[in-house]
Amino acid sequence: MLSFSPATGRQAKKTRRDQRVAGVKAVERAVQNDLVQKVLVAKDAEDRVVRNLLEACRRKGIEVEYAETMKELGEFCGLRVGAAACAVLKSPKGTIE
Repeated sequence: MLSFSPATGRQAKKTRRDQRVAGVKAVERAVQNDLVQKVLVAKDAEDRVVRNLLEACRRKGIEVEYAETMKELGEFCGLRVGAAACAVLKSPKGTIE
């Protein structure tokens, strides 16, 4: 189960999307640019799809959590489709969480 609870309402979805990146390629770019606080990967995602992402997280020392399904992870990101991976972004400097 994810440690982040989904928010409700239009504004909450916008805020949630601003703090997260969905999709393996987008998450890999965010990891390479040191923008990521934590990465979430779906347990049912194909290994060949997430292999490079998991290796990049290991090299950068980024925490990886697992969601049960791609559908659950997609919903967590505010998507209508499943997602193999999602990243929770670091807070911009100068802001309070």
